[in-house]
Amino acid sequence: MSSFELRPLTLGELLDRAFLLYRRNFWLFAGIMVFPSCLIIPMRFLELHRRDVPFPWNRTSPQPHALAFALGYLFVYWIIYAVAEAATTNAVADEYLGRHSTIREAYGKIRGRFWRAIGVTLSVYIRSLVLIFLFLILGVAAGMALTAAMKLGNDINTSVVAVIPVGLAAAGFALGLLLSARYTLSLPAVLLEDIRGRAAIRRSVQLSHGRRGQIFVALLLGVVVSYAAAIMFQGPFYVGIAVMGIKGHLPNWVNLGLSVSGALGTAIASPLLMIALVLCYYDLRIRKEGFDLQHMMTLLPDTNPADSIVPA
Repeated sequence: MSSFELRPLTLGELLDRAFLLYRRNFWLFAGIMVFPSCLIIPMRFLELHRRDVPFPWNRTSPQPHALAFALGYLFVYWIIYAVAEAATTNAVADEYLGRHSTIREAYGKIRGRFWRAIGVTLSVYIRSLVLIFLFLILGVAAGMALTAAMKLGNDINTSVVAVIPVGLAAAGFALGLLLSARYTLSLPAVLLEDIRGRAAIRRSVQLSHGRRGQIFVALLLGVVVSYAAAIMFQGPFYVGIAVMGIKGHLPNWVNLGLSVSGALGTAIASPLLMIALVLCYYDLRIRKEGFDLQHMMTLLPDTNPADSIVPA
């Protein structure tokens, strides 16, 4: 049986359950994300090589195809990261519904849904980036137009005028992120309902209607936790750079420390966002479709009608 009562949750209760689920299964979720996170290390060294930094290579040499190789590496990294997100989704679903999961089982359940998971993840990323970029540009354009109009009409403080485009750009970014929240339940729909990519996106839009503010807060939580982890793990190295007054190329030990600490921070922080989104998915199904009752029915023992007939 699940240790969580399936019922509609407030935003605070949902976030509390996300942290509790993460804390109870820390090694499971961190283990799922450790492989894609470790790919950050060679990616950082590749970037250093592209900039002719002599580490870990003995001597620098021109790399005419370094940019193309880096883009290819990023694409492979994205594929692996998307698979890890899918495995995290499976693990969250199992643990939340009372079925113990392992890293191997979480990845194994992607079999047969691999290309659907990759396709819907790519589609969601593209849709979200287009929305965020569009409203960001609109915010900047509106800020610049308003600033120009204010300068023509009145003699106002320059510092106040400079804040307007920045404020409207931030508002546009937030609005784009809020609108993109409609797509964030697509991956759970593909994996947990075994449906196609387009149907999963429509399913996400339908489920998230009326509760996108809650999902938006979950997205912001994931961003805040990621940055907090980056500061916690990589901060000491940057402090050391500032204290020692290191300029130019960083020492080898600093490059290695930044890479390893960044990988650890990503492995630890990144699962929390996916956990919160999966809990949002189940919360909306409970609110709109009575999933809690459906799940309870699946836990009841099967009964054979013939067993209840007593022979005369």
